[in-house]
Amino acid sequence: MRVLSWNVQGEIGISDKRMQQQLDFLETHAPDIGLFLFQAVDYERTDDDGWGGQLGALQDYLTKHEYSIVHTADWAEELVRSDVQPHTDIEGAHNRCNLIATQWPISRRPLTLRNRGDRKPRGLNYYYSQFPEKILVSEVDISGAPALAPDTLELWNVSIINGANWGEEKLNMLETVYGRIHLQTTKTDLPVVLGGDFNAPKREDADGSIVPHGGGAGQYTGYPDYGDPYYFQDSAGDMTGLKFNQRWQRAEARIFDTDVGEWRLRDVYWAAEESPTASSVEDYTHVLPNGSPARKRLDHVLVSQQFDVKKCELYNAELGSPNALQASDHAPVVTSVQIK
Repeated sequence: MRVLSWNVQGEIGISDKRMQQQLDFLETHAPDIGLFLFQAVDYERTDDDGWGGQLGALQDYLTKHEYSIVHTADWAEELVRSDVQPHTDIEGAHNRCNLIATQWPISRRPLTLRNRGDRKPRGLNYYYSQFPEKILVSEVDISGAPALAPDTLELWNVSIINGANWGEEKLNMLETVYGRIHLQTTKTDLPVVLGGDFNAPKREDADGSIVPHGGGAGQYTGYPDYGDPYYFQDSAGDMTGLKFNQRWQRAEARIFDTDVGEWRLRDVYWAAEESPTASSVEDYTHVLPNGSPARKRLDHVLVSQQFDVKKCELYNAELGSPNALQASDHAPVVTSVQIK
């Protein structure tokens, strides 16, 4: 199964020319993809109450190629119109959605906060973000695919908000994704694919070690739950206190550092058996001219232990790959995986 995850830069609004560049790129370089994960998809309503803009163009293209589709534009639209605080103050960040397209039947999983049973998290029922449209969870019925052994596959498509403007919200999203999938992978055998734009980590070195953001964040030692400190219990049952900047670094490290994270997911870039690897400065998905460093690998696909990872490629024109950075400011992550 080939998977493509791509931030398509809808936050700036997409011209017809730019949209056609993206569709042409997909037609040329993604003809055999089984699963698409798109982030930052611009949306607008048409006169007949359908979807236009970038979302409409992608829907038309994917439907023509017989993909099943789910997205979060209806959630984003509801939030951008909301008069309820705090959403009236974050209108701009709700102007885009996430989209998943697969070759198999797919359904969007509802998100819930309600406790079940005896107040233990027996289901995926805790959620800490003000941006639900940026965490799209879905189930895919793969019972009709002979090469895929289980009947169901769980997909997560995430677009983690940037930390420069939304520091604590970024942490809330990272902690939500990690906590919910950790519960999933430790309590069930359901295969999980997680992809998207994580806005993390700050740097990955050639040996796979990471440097998270947050080193320069404040400690906020005078505030509850920040520098007071913020406590968590590790796998050995020990309580550890973290100041805010340490909490930020831990939130990124748990996802991308296998020595820190305990959720049994692997980044396909490092797990791929047949693909070259390099530091994120050399092989990257996004360029920030004033960034430090300017080149970062912010986009990732991670998979649970049920998968073998054959290949992974970033379509950034490095290491012989196609150049999608002419069609978006992010390069797609493309991987070939197989359920064991």
